[in-house]
Amino acid sequence: MELKLLEDFLCLNDTRNFSRAAELRHVTQSTLSKRIRQLESWVGATLIDRSSYPIELTPQGTAMAPQAREIVSMLHGMRAGMRSFDTPPENAVGIGAMHTLRVTFLPEWRRRIEAVTGPWAVTPVGSPAAYAQTLRHFRNGETDLLLTYVHPSVAMGLDPNHFDTMMLGRENVLPLSAPADDGTPLHRLESGEPVHFLSYGTSSFFAQALTVLLNERPLALNVVASNAMSLGLQSLAKVGAGVAWVPESLAQEDLASGALVVAGGPEWFLRVEIGLFRRREKARPIIEKIWRAAGADLAAHAVPVVARLRQT
Repeated sequence: MELKLLEDFLCLNDTRNFSRAAELRHVTQSTLSKRIRQLESWVGATLIDRSSYPIELTPQGTAMAPQAREIVSMLHGMRAGMRSFDTPPENAVGIGAMHTLRVTFLPEWRRRIEAVTGPWAVTPVGSPAAYAQTLRHFRNGETDLLLTYVHPSVAMGLDPNHFDTMMLGRENVLPLSAPADDGTPLHRLESGEPVHFLSYGTSSFFAQALTVLLNERPLALNVVASNAMSLGLQSLAKVGAGVAWVPESLAQEDLASGALVVAGGPEWFLRVEIGLFRRREKARPIIEKIWRAAGADLAAHAVPVVARLRQT
């Protein structure tokens, strides 16, 4: 059994869409489908319920997903640990980042930073890791920088005496629903009926951050699906499965096209910041250059992230 089969399965679990997962895995949809069936043959169980749309995991697939994620993370961690014995190239930078920020924020931010520092290479860190694993990789020295959402209710376990922090921006995480025929939310937070809730589970960043908001404003929530990835919940919301809280930067195109609409007022918005972290100990020259350039970029672009993205 090859590691890539587990990575394919986890990507499909996160996106719940064969086409999107194949795109992210850089293979054709037929190749991805063949590899998933190969994994199912090796496991001896059907992992994907292909009769539903978006696709769902079978009970066996649901049980296997967290174990597969841990195995993939462990193997990538072992490889990174072995590679750490080698001196990295001078311009190699390991960035631990939440998956959403890798998609929405990092590419444009990196372009602006490289305009000042010159090109630098991003050290591969394997498949997208769970939030706790991303933090652990950074604390263990497997990555040089950490790019993550920050919220007061989510403990990061980073001692301010040992790590520097720079807040690069902020944005809203919005409750989104597919529209009804008249353009209003198909699922509304204040309809008086139990809300079909697309959950982040229990341990992801947004799961922890949303707990405070939902405790302050109690709702009757009917959890219809769980996924630790914003992209996966966004896909489910688009087909009318329920309400998902999605970072505005990730949902911009769907909001503009009307594929998704906001399901509640501003009191239901979750406000988060975007933080860049590094170790306070003396860093390699390229990390120092990036940090200084990030500070200058922040001074020049001190606007909310979503507004900044719309300007580019």
